[in-house]
Formats: sequence, C-alpha cells, structure tokens
Amino acid sequence: MTHRDIPKLQAQLKAFQRRQRRDRTLVAGLSSSSVRVLGAIARRGDGCQPGQIVEELAMTTSNVAASLRELEAAGVIRREKDGADARRVNVRLTADGETLVAENRAARDTWLGEAMDALLTADEQATLIAAGDLLERLTLFDPTSAARNE
Repeated sequence: MTHRDIPKLQAQLKAFQRRQRRDRTLVAGLSSSSVRVLGAIARRGDGCQPGQIVEELAMTTSNVAASLRELEAAGVIRREKDGADARRVNVRLTADGETLVAENRAARDTWLGEAMDALLTADEQATLIAAGDLLERLTLFDPTSAARNE
C-alpha cells in the first residue's frame, strides 16, 4: 500500500456512494434526508426513538424532526408513545413504509447486479464481494481499542 492508495480508495468509495444517493433522492418524492431517516428506522427493525436516529446518522435533532414530520405526512412511519415512558416516542414503519423500503432496496440491488454483470468478469465480481466483507470488517475498527491492544 502506498501513500496514494488510501486517498484513491476514499475517492472511489465516495463516488460509489454519490452514485447510489442520486437514485435514493428520487424515492417517492421524499427529501434525501428523509430517505436516510427512513433507512435508519428500517435498519432498527422493531422501531426506534428519534434520539437513536440522530446518533446513528449524525444529524441535528431539528433535521431528524423535520424528516419524521415529512415521513409521517407521507404515511410511511407512525409515532407511538413508549409504553414504559410516556415522555418517549417510538417510531415504526407502516406497511406502506415497509413496502417503500423493500422496493427501494430491490431497485438498488437490481442496479448493482446489472452493473456488475455488464462491467465485471466473474473473477472481478467475486473480488468485489470479498472486498465488501473486508469493508464490513473495517467498519468495526475502533482506534482507541486498537491502541490498547498494541
């Protein structure tokens, strides 16, 4: 690995993310921020609280609140009082929200599959899948614990 490899990889990953975001902003006329919030709610599975979304997406509370209003108006999420603490609100996908997320993921998967089939050899496809596993491992890296382990 040379000193030029890391910036090149960063640029390539950012270009790939931008390409995927271009399509994501077109989801049901929702803002890109709202689509990000919708995805965070979907990843949580059984609902979540707005503060958890703020933390996961590193968005401001007001931006998440605005996105939640937009998503609720679109009928893709619902807010419910927390049974254990009435001061808290839980956010869940509605059936329409689950359908929208599933359709969006399927469209992204289709695009990626078609692009890989059109542009990559079978060996390159296998390498890319393996690189995905490596990227997933990198997301778990914590520099503070790595320093302690040395």
